[in-house]
Amino acid sequence: MDARTTHELQEAIMNRIQHILLQNYGQNPDSINQNNLDAHLAFKGDPQLNELRLALYRIKKGTYGNCIYCKKPISIDILRRSPTAHFCEACAAKLSAHLKRSKLQKRVS
Repeated sequence: MDARTTHELQEAIMNRIQHILLQNYGQNPDSINQNNLDAHLAFKGDPQLNELRLALYRIKKGTYGNCIYCKKPISIDILRRSPTAHFCEACAAKLSAHLKRSKLQKRVS
């Protein structure tokens, strides 16, 4: 993934964080930036915020945009729709099929 696309997705993640903090916690989004983000997210316990924070961490670490299972790139389209995606399309399909089989087996037994 090129630097421009990474920056675009990082901005989208920050915008989502700011929106959640404003809507759910009444925090002024103008005061939030990369440098003070952890202070604003501390002790929220919000699963969406945790996923978004993890995505920012993966950008910083250089692993963002790669499937956590097979390590192959996640498509830009998927990341634009869901910037917190952990899996590429193939691994997501495998996981989904596995979960469906699991639920069916539980119903039968």
